[in-house]
Amino acid sequence: MGLQSYLDSSLEKTVDWFRASGGSIFLGPPQGPFFTLAARVGVQKSLPSIAEIKLDDGIAGVVARTGKGRIIDDPNSHPDLRQDDHRPRPISSAMVVPLLDQQGRPVGVLNISRSVGEPSFTPQDLAQAETLAAQLVLAVTNAQMVNGLRDMIEETRLSNEKLTAVLDSVAGAIVVIDPQGQVVNHNQAAAAHSFLDLSPDHDLTDLRKSLQACAELVLARPERQASRVHDGQLDRTWLVEATPLASGGAVLTVQEITEHERQQRELARVKRLAEIGQMTAAIAHEVRNPLTGIRSAAQMIRQSPELSEEFSQMIEEEALKLNGLCDDFLDFAKPMRVTCQAAQLFPLVESVCRLLASSAEENSITLTWESSCEQPTLNIDPGRIEQVIHNLVRNAIQATPQGGHVAIKVEGGQMTISDSGKGMNEEELSRLFSPFFTTKSDGTGLGLCTVRKIVDAHHGTVTVTSQVGQGTTFVLTFS
Repeated sequence: MGLQSYLDSSLEKTVDWFRASGGSIFLGPPQGPFFTLAARVGVQKSLPSIAEIKLDDGIAGVVARTGKGRIIDDPNSHPDLRQDDHRPRPISSAMVVPLLDQQGRPVGVLNISRSVGEPSFTPQDLAQAETLAAQLVLAVTNAQMVNGLRDMIEETRLSNEKLTAVLDSVAGAIVVIDPQGQVVNHNQAAAAHSFLDLSPDHDLTDLRKSLQACAELVLARPERQASRVHDGQLDRTWLVEATPLASGGAVLTVQEITEHERQQRELARVKRLAEIGQMTAAIAHEVRNPLTGIRSAAQMIRQSPELSEEFSQMIEEEALKLNGLCDDFLDFAKPMRVTCQAAQLFPLVESVCRLLASSAEENSITLTWESSCEQPTLNIDPGRIEQVIHNLVRNAIQATPQGGHVAIKVEGGQMTISDSGKGMNEEELSRLFSPFFTTKSDGTGLGLCTVRKIVDAHHGTVTVTSQVGQGTTFVLTFS
């Protein structure tokens, strides 16, 4: 039964009980200031639906304020209850009973009236009416609580529907787990993904292991966790993330990035072919110089055989240059292969810096290296990353004049290498990673190209900032 039906039924029974001719109930928030018409029967059905009672105004308003029920046989005999217009009331007798909540606050008024010619209400009637009013308030309060709870449930249901719709619209899989690691909810994408299907037809062991590891880690240490999973046999790659919930448990997200990875590999392949094209032109230029020297030496030997020993040495030196150039070219042209394992950046930095410390000291250059307190474990190829560090630190030392400084700092998965050298202009910066471009007289121009290839193979980033006369800074970031 709804609240309105209950009010109508209760009022009819109350009017019948007291053999009255009519009745009405006004309800409102605790202590008003207004109570509106909620139910009416009998002669009081003529009350307009917009009727209301104002706290402390008129008979009912004063009764609500004082919290004391009254029998009204002649309203004009009660100066404090008299209406402003002083019009007599067409009733023989009436009971006006306040409806009080458990804190004694008025939440409404019950009116019961008898027409002219009917007997007046007695104090015993008023006492019974007050008892009924207390029961009525309790029932009304419970009904309002039920209605409020029903509204809250409906609001929660609608919110859940909206949230479900939003989650289902997300391309990635979303899984919610409780503090014990059990799946309590997931979106449609998660249901469609085979990593939730434990049947042997869907062999995604690596992904399940990573998902389980992320879940266990985020439950043990409530902070965001992330990992990248690649299945070599299926050639599929996923990003797995776990975010803790304040109430316990966590949200796991799985996004397949296989197509993105393939596109990146294809882009890298095209880029490598373009670089090889650039290198072909550059190497033709680089090869021409030694060949010119070899040809000149051969001509001199024919013209002056007695100088053959001297010029044969020159031919050998130029041939060695050509051989070294070919080796560099072949190394650069090969696809970069990395063998990743769990490792930290700072021990690699420390190893390289200790090796190059004597070179820095010989040139009166201050070499420093430091790290933040937190050292995350990264999935990297230690040998390749050490090659990157060695190349960049050595370049920084060579670019720094005597009395200068080179500083290496590791913060989390980020490494910064700064020097106080001569710096570079905009043109030099734009060509910095181009094959065979170098600012050193004895450089091949392939060192920084190799650095970028190694960083790219680790899905990292490398950025460079430089100002002429103020030095250069390399920032490498690994996830």
